[in-house]
Amino acid sequence: MAKTNIFLNKKIAFIFLGIGAIFLILGPAFGTGLDKMIIYDSKPEIIQEDSADGMTKAFAHPVTLNKDQKLIIEISNFYPNSTVIIKILANSEYQRAYSLNSTSNITTGLQFVYSEFGYGINPAVSTNGDNSLTLPTDGIYFYIEFMGDRIGDSLISWPGDYYVVVYGSNSGPASDLNVLFDIQIKVDGPGESLYNSFILIGVLIILIYLMAALISVLKANYLR
Repeated sequence: MAKTNIFLNKKIAFIFLGIGAIFLILGPAFGTGLDKMIIYDSKPEIIQEDSADGMTKAFAHPVTLNKDQKLIIEISNFYPNSTVIIKILANSEYQRAYSLNSTSNITTGLQFVYSEFGYGINPAVSTNGDNSLTLPTDGIYFYIEFMGDRIGDSLISWPGDYYVVVYGSNSGPASDLNVLFDIQIKVDGPGESLYNSFILIGVLIILIYLMAALISVLKANYLR
């Protein structure tokens, strides 16, 4: 009795095709799930109004960006009496301002692009560029993208260490010192790389099996 080639065995076929299908399914799943990684999320974040008088009192979160990696910040202010200002500083500038406890207003933020949304205004239809943004008390939301620098609305990748800095004031009673805002900080994750890798591996597994099965059929029927 003729021995069945291993690549024409149904169990082997199911194993190879099943593994390939798993990689093809995992590619989009990992690609979507790890496309952006949240590194900080606070609702609300609470600082004191003397944060504008000294960098040691300001909100500051460190971020390290690799080549072509993007920083995304979603910040909103829907709290009474709070006004906040957001900037992104190079690590060296932040460390100097922190060591001197410099007034937060004298720091020069780096360039980013943003979209603006808020009560009583139309949804943003384009991006703008700036190095600092003020969120007033009447409710406003900013979506910010940063990679190190920009030309117009185009981002330029400058890998390095940065700080997201927020400080503000409270226009309420003198006894009310709290400044509140919501902030979420994200960076590009490995989602795209994992998506491409898993899809490639899945396709290769299926193609290798199909090629091996085809060669087995040719050998069995034409090359004896």
